[in-house]
Order: sequence, then C-alpha cells, then structure tokens
Amino acid sequence: MSEHGIIILLQDPQQQPNANIVAATKAFIAGLFPAAEHIDVTCTVEVRYYDCGGNFEHIHCPACQTELSVEQWHSLMDADYNAESNSFAMQQLALPCCGKLCNLNQLQYSFEQGFGRFAIIMDNSVGAVDAATQAAIEVFLGKQPVKIIYRH
Repeated sequence: MSEHGIIILLQDPQQQPNANIVAATKAFIAGLFPAAEHIDVTCTVEVRYYDCGGNFEHIHCPACQTELSVEQWHSLMDADYNAESNSFAMQQLALPCCGKLCNLNQLQYSFEQGFGRFAIIMDNSVGAVDAATQAAIEVFLGKQPVKIIYRH
C-alpha cells in the first residue's frame, strides 16, 4: 500500500506562526479535515526540505523556464545546505542556466516541493485542498501565504 500525504508550509521558509497559533493549529486543521487520520504540526530551528516523493517530475528556473537536471539541483542543494546546523540557508544562488539569483524555495517544482521551519503534515485521506480552504488556513496562520505539497 502506498502512502499519500499533504504537507502545508509557509511560503517564506524562515517564518513560523506565533506560539499561540502553533498551539491551536492541530485542532484547527482537524476541524477543516475531519477525515484526516493523522495530523502533525512541526516547528524547528532549522530549515528542512519537504519533498513530494514519487510525484516528482521536474524543476524549472523561475526566470528562463529552463529545466534543471537532477544533478544541477543536487549541486544547488549541496551549496545551500549547512551540515553544522543541519539546515538549509535559503541563500540566493546563481542558477546554472541563466545566472538568475534565487533560493531553492523559489524554483518551480512539479509537483510542488518546499522548505520550512514550520509544517503541517497529514495523511491524504482528504483529497485536494481547495482554494477556499487554503485561504482559511492562510488567514488562521496570520495571513501568511502557504505552499501545499502532495506527497506520494
């Protein structure tokens, strides 16, 4: 049996909601998604990478739309990762295609992937997150835009 999940991250990987919001997040998400059997809320000091698992297709440059090879992307990941702090720095890196400066979170992933210090992780017994539900989550999290990752 394959595992399907939904990961909700803040668009800004360095941000976390305030402590009161974090404490209430699990109950809020459970209210929105009563069919979810498992919900975790994670806050960390380090910026972590959250992938889409087997849904991964490709990565494109946000400036010139060139597809980056997996090897190029791994090089960028290695350049941004700090083993001492076990964290991604989210520094501006020059992309190999056109030299555009961006961080790893700004690349165009298909399917969506992301980075963050705050994550809501749940099983995908709920289906796709519609726009109205996403907007409600963003308002609840202090009007911060979110990124939705579907993991398979």
